[in-house]
Order: sequence, then C-alpha cells, then structure tokens
Amino acid sequence: MTPGAIAARCSVLLLLLSFTPNSALGSPCGLSARPPDAPTALVLSGGGAKGAYEAGVAAAFVERGLQVRLVAGSSAGALNAAMIADGRLERLDALWRGLTRDRVYSLRAPVFFAGLLPGWLTLLTLDRAGSLFDPAPLRELVSASLDLDRIRSSPVRLVVVTTDLARREPRLFDNRSLTREVLMAAAAVPGAFPAVEVDGALLVDGGLTGRAPVLEALATAGAAIERAVVVMSYAPDERGAPPTTMRRAVEEAFETSMIHQIRRDVELARLKFPAVEMHLLRPSAPLRLRPLDFDPAGIARALERGRADALACLSGWATR
Repeated sequence: MTPGAIAARCSVLLLLLSFTPNSALGSPCGLSARPPDAPTALVLSGGGAKGAYEAGVAAAFVERGLQVRLVAGSSAGALNAAMIADGRLERLDALWRGLTRDRVYSLRAPVFFAGLLPGWLTLLTLDRAGSLFDPAPLRELVSASLDLDRIRSSPVRLVVVTTDLARREPRLFDNRSLTREVLMAAAAVPGAFPAVEVDGALLVDGGLTGRAPVLEALATAGAAIERAVVVMSYAPDERGAPPTTMRRAVEEAFETSMIHQIRRDVELARLKFPAVEMHLLRPSAPLRLRPLDFDPAGIARALERGRADALACLSGWATR
C-alpha cells in the first residue's frame, strides 16, 4: 500500500471516530487527535442544580492542566463560566458544596399568599406576581461569589449568553462587559425569575437561544481554538420521569427541548467549524438531581461525578 493510500485511510478513520458514540470508545468524551496542550474552549450548559456536574468537570480539567483558553455558558453555566475566568477554583467548589435552595431562590410573597385566596383570585394574583421566585437570594449569591476585576484581567476569554426578549435574539457579554446584573439575566428563567434590565433592554435566560452556546463561543474565538468540549448534565441513557404534576410536566418539556438543542448545536458546530475538534461530555451515569432540588448530598455526588468523568476523558486523550 502506498504512503498516500495509508494517509487517506487514516483520515477516514479519524473522521469516523469523531462521529462514533462516546460509549463505544470507552471514554466519556471520545478520542482526540489533538495534543494535550491544544487551546480548548469549554462550553457549559447549566441546568440549575445539575450545574454542579459541570463545575466538577471544569475544576478537574483546569487542575490537570487542560489549556482552557475560552469558557462560555448560559443559565447556571454562565455563573460557572464566570468563576472559571475568575480563576479561584477552590471558591467554585466551595460555592456548590455550600449551596442550598434558600441561597438560590425563595417564593415571592404574592405567590405564597395566592394559595390562601379563593378560586380565580389565585390565578389573577399569580399572573400579576410576574415571577414565582424572589431574585434577591440569587443576586446576593452572585455578588458574594465573583470578583469582576479578576474576570476583566483574566487570560481566559469569557462568553456569557443572555436572551433579549424584545429583539428575540441572543445577546453576548465578555470579560469587560460582564456585570452582576448580566449574570442575573443569564439565569432568569422566564416565569421563575423576573427579566433583568441591562442597558435599557430586558434580558432573560440565555438558554432560550443557546443552552450550550458552542456556536456563539466559537464565532468569537477566531482561529485560536483547536478543541471544544461541550458539557451536558444529562446521561445518554437518562430517561424523563412521568409528568404527574404541573411542575414535573414543565420541567420535562424544558429539559427535553434543552437536550435536543445542545445535540443540534454540537453537530452544527462540527459542520461550521471543521478545524475545531468537537467533544460532547455527558455524565457516565444519571445524576438523579432535579434542576430546582439544591440538595447538598446530591450536589456533592454531582461534583464528584463531574471530576471522575473529566479525568476519564483526559485519560482517554492521553492514550490516543
């Protein structure tokens, strides 16, 4: 066989490997043809309490020397991304391990008292409340967790995605334009949290337009990125629960839409940015953690699962 024929076969093999399911390769994120020190983009999708998983992934990647040059996120992934750019990973781990529901949200007073009202008054009061949750606990958490000066001087490029309600399009922020209000907007799930006004625009959760903003991140990166890892907090074999309550029905619908959006955007990124090696990292087992269930024990398990999966991913790359 001629050297040209051997090279052609190797190219075909590498192309096939890039589309082979992770489980078939024995690694949670597949094989890599890039060197270990390849400039990498880390894209985080959030998912409420499930964001603990991606925090564990990110911490293990950075601690083991993965050259993360760009980090992007929406929803809870935006806060994780900002803390990675901040550079103090011990604070990221401590934040998640100390997280409880009361530190993230509380019911707004009109919502709480609506249940005491008769019939149609309950629906009217809920409608006029604007949102279910009081954003004050989340705002306090964001303010206490980040140092904006450190983020602005960070060597890690940051991309945070929000959604402009009036324009019905994504709005992006970087290291210099990030504010605490932007992070509040990035996590403002409509109906759960109120929209946040930033520079005269009403902004909400970036997950509406880019749950795992890999397309947005790579569009800003130019030729500086050789590898992208998109982290999703739903295991390949994870199944939804029966929608026995209104809350469960809404959650399942939202999560189904999110999962398909992430898969679609990863495949689009492969086509649009062929020079970037794409990886989708998913939990090796279901996290068994609901987005609004900020259970310390469940969060601790998700953090450790994230670390273990990231280390398995790096091990697979090292033996390419």
